Amino acid sequence: MSERRWRLALAALLLFGGALVAWLAVAPARGESAGLTWAALAPARDAGLRPWRWIVLHHSGEPRGDAASIDIAHHHDRGWDGIGYHFIIGNGAPMPRGRIEATFRWRGQREGAHAGVGDLQRPYNQEGIGVCVVGDYRSGGPDELVEARLAELCALLVREVPTLAVERIIGHRDVPGKATACPGMIDPARVRALVAARLGRP
Repeated sequence: MSERRWRLALAALLLFGGALVAWLAVAPARGESAGLTWAALAPARDAGLRPWRWIVLHHSGEPRGDAASIDIAHHHDRGWDGIGYHFIIGNGAPMPRGRIEATFRWRGQREGAHAGVGDLQRPYNQEGIGVCVVGDYRSGGPDELVEARLAELCALLVREVPTLAVERIIGHRDVPGKATACPGMIDPARVRALVAARLGRP
C-alpha cells in the first residue's frame, strides 16, 4: 500500500473511532425506551395473579438510587423483608434513565410495604401495586422520557391485570389517612390521562 493510501486509511479509521466514542458518550444519556412487554414483566408462573385494585405512585425522595439501594434501606432502616415497592423506574443516577425493574414483590405477587402502616393504608399494600420513580420531585416533575415510561408501565398493568382500572391510579398522598407529599410533582391525573390515551380510551 502506498504511503498516500495508508494515510487515507488511517484518517478514515480515526474518524470512525471518534464517531464511535461520541456515540457511546451520548447513548447512555438517552435512557431506555424499548417497548415494554408483558412477557418481560409477567410474574412467576407459580405465583398466580393477585386481584390488584390500585396502582400507587411514589417518588424515592432522593436524587440517586436504584432497586438495590432502596432494598437495602428498607431492609436495614425499616426492618422490612426488603424493598417495599413492586416496580422501580430509574432516573439515570445511577439506574439507567427510564429502566423499569420488577422487584421480588411483583415477581412473587406479594403484598407491598409502601402505602403506610395504619389500618386505612393496609388495603393499599395488600391490593395496591407500588411504583416508585427514583428521584426527588418535590420541586419539579420527572423528565419526558421517565414520565412516558411510567405511563407505559401503568398502561401495560391496566391492560393485563383485569382487576385494575385507569381511575384507580393514585398518588401515595391519595391513600386514606396518609399524610405525605409523595409523589411530589408527579401528577396522578396527568398519568391517568397518558395511560388512557395509550389504551385508546376517552
